[in-house]
Amino acid sequence: MRTPMIRRAALAAMTCLLCGLAQAAQPLLPAGDHDQVPSRLVRLPAPVGEFERQPVTFAWALDPALSLSETPPYQASSREYWLTVAGDALQRGVTLPMSAPNALIRVSPANGATALRAEDFKLTLQGWPVGVARVADTQALRQAGMDVSAGTQVLRLGAGSGAGRAQLQAARAQGRYVIHVFEPDSPVVLHARAERSQALAGDTLRVQIGATGGALRASALLVAPDGRSQPVNVRRTPAGTQEAVFTLPTRPAAAPGLWELQVFSDIDGIPRDARTAFGVAQPTARLAGTFAIDGSRLRVSLPVQVAAPGRYEVRGTLYATAPDGSLRPVSQAHSAAWLTPGTGVLVLPFPREHLPAGYGAPFELHQLQLNDQTRMAPLELRDRAARF
Repeated sequence: MRTPMIRRAALAAMTCLLCGLAQAAQPLLPAGDHDQVPSRLVRLPAPVGEFERQPVTFAWALDPALSLSETPPYQASSREYWLTVAGDALQRGVTLPMSAPNALIRVSPANGATALRAEDFKLTLQGWPVGVARVADTQALRQAGMDVSAGTQVLRLGAGSGAGRAQLQAARAQGRYVIHVFEPDSPVVLHARAERSQALAGDTLRVQIGATGGALRASALLVAPDGRSQPVNVRRTPAGTQEAVFTLPTRPAAAPGLWELQVFSDIDGIPRDARTAFGVAQPTARLAGTFAIDGSRLRVSLPVQVAAPGRYEVRGTLYATAPDGSLRPVSQAHSAAWLTPGTGVLVLPFPREHLPAGYGAPFELHQLQLNDQTRMAPLELRDRAARF
């Protein structure tokens, strides 16, 4: 009777050992060039407000026949530019370079400036008068949903408009005015695209700058949500394009919102301005760099290093090996919980019933994200995070 008992004990011990091996920590894959991984952490107080404290996990099956793709960062394309001018300059005539007919010119008075009427403006191109096809005043613009200052006028140019150096005059101008020129039919376009739509404070960010319709000269200004700004160097790349490369400040902005890189350019004598926006997060937590697997239930445990109290979330996509040997997405999971400073653990549950027939190991964890939900901040992004 003792032999079966010994065998059962040995089997239980082996099962325990195998379970332990299944749960042993493994390193995440090295971060890729386009991944976002915090290199430092900052201590912040918990945000003011009521936040959910109960942990939540959920997952859903994916159709492996469908491919997943990341949304590329937004590319700003501009056929417009802005000028700020004094009233006496507008009385004498302000030069507005044009590249196409049918441009729109918006003139907005600053505080204390004289509000101008459509009949106050005189516009010429190469010395010849330019007709105005349509006018919209403050009331019409506000009815259309535009938030404009009192006294704003928009002129749509008509007969006689086209490429050249236009002159805009207003004899009654007093104070300061913002002039916005938009050429919807222009072939001259400025492009700007940040390499990522979100970044971490203290990180280096690149913004690609290009143009169609002529040779490009550009400068740039980094603007925080609270209005602070600093000039940014624009350099030419070996490929012949241009880029702005800058380090984001570590000090948080005094106001919430997106940061902007404002680009000012000259494209063969035609001004173009563009702005591209991106979020900047304070690195309050990061993945500890390891993971553990409960193979029986396909649960991925992820230790998290936490510097500031808050509700943190991980999300990821499980890829399984298809019968043809390719990796295909089969399940996506999210997990969130309130974590205090120190090391916490968040678990992604991928139910085995999400595996289609014939799909199995090896598995990979893709699109792994760590988010600070209390501060609405994406902290860590790994395109390909683990293989098991």
